[in-house]
Parts: sequence; C-alpha cells; structure tokens
Amino acid sequence: MTFWLFLAVFLCGGLCQSEESDLGYGLNIGNAIDVFANYGDLSQVTQVVSADYEEENAEHVEPFREKNIRLFSNISSRQVSGDTMIDMNILLCETFDDLLATYFENFRIEGTDKPWKAFLGDWILDEIMRAFGIEYDTKPDNCCYVLVKLMKVHKSVQLDSLDNVTVKDYVKRAIDKLNVSDASDVRRFMKSYGTHYIDSYVTGNFIYQVFKYKRTGYNLLRAYIRQRNMRQSSSDNLRFYFSSYFLKQVGEIRIASGNKTVETWAKTNLRDSQYLYSRPSLLRLHYNPILAFKLNDLLDNGALLGLGLKTLRPLFKDRHKADMFAEIVENDMKLWEVNA
Repeated sequence: MTFWLFLAVFLCGGLCQSEESDLGYGLNIGNAIDVFANYGDLSQVTQVVSADYEEENAEHVEPFREKNIRLFSNISSRQVSGDTMIDMNILLCETFDDLLATYFENFRIEGTDKPWKAFLGDWILDEIMRAFGIEYDTKPDNCCYVLVKLMKVHKSVQLDSLDNVTVKDYVKRAIDKLNVSDASDVRRFMKSYGTHYIDSYVTGNFIYQVFKYKRTGYNLLRAYIRQRNMRQSSSDNLRFYFSSYFLKQVGEIRIASGNKTVETWAKTNLRDSQYLYSRPSLLRLHYNPILAFKLNDLLDNGALLGLGLKTLRPLFKDRHKADMFAEIVENDMKLWEVNA
C-alpha cells in the first residue's frame, strides 16, 4: 500500500513539475495563451501603446508579459532580423474605429475581425484617446484621422508547420478526457491550456502621432497622396496639407514602448513652425534625415509591433473535437467582442 501511494505521489509530482516547467511569461513561439484571461485589457500585459510608467523603470518593460504554456514538444520557427533604419508611414483613417483598426493592423487573432478590442476593449474612450495623444471627444467620428508612424523592426518570428509536431503527454491526457459537447468543460480546458497559440510575432519600436482632420482637408490630403503615388513626382507639398488650415487638432507624439525619454526628445527636437504656430510634428523627420538618424539610434526593442494568434486546432487529432473546440472559442470571441 505504501509503495503504491509513493508511486502515485511520485508520478503526480513529476507531472506537476513538467507542467510548471512549461509555463512562461515571455514571447515563446508556439506557446498557448488564454485570450479571455485578459480580454479587453491585453495592453496591460503587452507593450503596444504608450504607457505612463516612470522613466527609471523603463528598462524593465517587456514587449510581452502574458502567461503562456508550452503544449508542443518539437516546434521550429523562422526568424528574420528587421531593418536597420526607421520607415515612415502615413495612414488615412475615415473614422475613429478605422484609426484603432489601422494601429493594430499587424495583430491577428483567429476568430475575430477586431483584434484591437482584445487590447483596448475595456478602456473608456478618454483613456484610449490619451494613449493616442489626442483630446477627449464625445463624437470622435465627426472628423477624420491620419496616423503618422515611424517603425523600427528588431525581429520577426514565424512558426513553421505544425503538421508533424508532438503534443505534450499531459496535454494528450487532458484532451482524451475533454468532452467537447460540454461548453463548460471546454472552458475549463481553456483556462488550463489556453485558447490560441502564438503563430508569429514582431518586436521593435515605433513612434506615432495622430492628426485630427476636418473632412474637407482630409479629402484633399487623400487626393494629393493618390496623385503623388500615381505620378511618382519628385515635388513634395506634403507639409502644406498638414497645416492648421486643414486640421482640427495635432496630437502629441507617442512611442509604443512608452519610453518617456524618447517622447521628450521628440517633443523638444521635432518642432515644426508654420505661420504663428509651433508644435511637435513627426513630419520634421520626413525633411530632416539627420534627426531621423538620431531617432533611429534612440528606438529600442521595447514594443510588440505584431502578433498572430491561432486557435488550438492542431492539438486535436480528432477533427470533430477540433471543430467543436474552435467553434466554442470563436463563438465566445464574438460575444466578448460585442460586449467589449
């Protein structure tokens, strides 16, 4: 009797240690997370928008801090180093929802068309606007937006095929016991082993600024950019279309990693003077390569620039079980999305 009791304790201890060693909080490609654990506030465990931490703690901020678990034992991935220089993008957004969708365009969560809601869905409108550097507005869709950002990619990682991967033994046992016809049983499984695995991610940093436009000015800017792209002309009147005549508000410069040292540098060194106005503007970097090089040196690897999450279908050899599990995950995603 004592022997069997000892054996049971030994096996349980080994299993618990195995699961414990597979838990992590950093960016681990192929590992699984429970999207619902922090749905609506994933920005608290991922560095995706400007944060308000103190400057002395900036070095301790990690791009990804969500609990994740290793479910596959033999995965492989491809890693590509990023560009050595920042790249400027001018992105046109018809509505405030378009602005949020555009900001999170490199984030994909299988089962939802609005991944930004997983990160900011629980935030009140005032908090979101502060993170984007603009003033609170009760009717944000009465105007249009332009997101200007300069991005520096540190690395991109993509998971290889999961066709021949091996699932951890303790996960297999949990799957064998799982009753996919019982939604509550599936949700208990999600809490233990997750809903999605990390299929890809991009780290680096980017600095961004939101310009709020009158609709007439926005339409003129859009037409100008379209014509410039078609003509591929060397003439550049871009600065004219960012003048006060067309704008309702110039947002503050923000940085995705939340590094206040870089934000302060940008506010001090990127001032643009037009007529009687002087304000920080990222467009200075478009015309001043020396400042662009200086900023390039300041940008670190403190932000998550992209993330791809896929449902845990590959865990299940039984196609019916896989479909039932994915259906419950995706239905829950839609409910959470509507309520966020």
